Amino acid sequence: MDVRSAVAIAVEEDPHAVAIQKAIPAVSDRLRTMTGVIQNGQITHAQALRSLEGEVKRLAGVVTDFVQGTYTMQFTPRSALEAPPPLTGASFGPAAPVPLPVETLAKAAEKPRYRMSRTATTIPALWKEWTVGLQGQPSIEVLDNRYGSDWRSGPDAAAERQFYSRRKILITEIRRLAAVEDPSQGDPYEIVVNRLEDDRIRAKASLSKVIDAIKRG
Repeated sequence: MDVRSAVAIAVEEDPHAVAIQKAIPAVSDRLRTMTGVIQNGQITHAQALRSLEGEVKRLAGVVTDFVQGTYTMQFTPRSALEAPPPLTGASFGPAAPVPLPVETLAKAAEKPRYRMSRTATTIPALWKEWTVGLQGQPSIEVLDNRYGSDWRSGPDAAAERQFYSRRKILITEIRRLAAVEDPSQGDPYEIVVNRLEDDRIRAKASLSKVIDAIKRG
């Protein structure tokens, strides 16, 4: 009996050896799978290293050319820098700021100039100019809140400020009287404005005379 026959007989007789022999195929498959994973990882790693080495060599060549003065810069044609056609549908990301013309910026920095109406000769008309505005113009209250006294400027600034100050006397009186009105009877300001206008008409007085009467008070 030779050695191989003896080993075969021993394996058949030893139950542990039989179990090991049965387990060997599964272990072998597992080892082959693990080997494949490792090999794939090594291939990927090797490819990444080769790509990195190529990039390092390219950058090293650029640096060398730059130091030696042989590096040439490439410019993109102007036509390639022109704005692309507008996109349709939704777009994402912040929009680029639109440059404003210098003239537009200069006009925006200017303070508005407003000349109070000389044709507002009734108390309701003056009250409307002061609180609402006439013909789409900003009201006096809005101009005061935004610009202070700067809107009363220009060649006739002194006369405009005097005209404003006198009209403000009447506006202050309207507000004082409205503060003590009973709001259950209606809009206090409307009640006071209409009452003062009726008194002005009966007295056949101008706004200037009404203001003078208030000042004498």
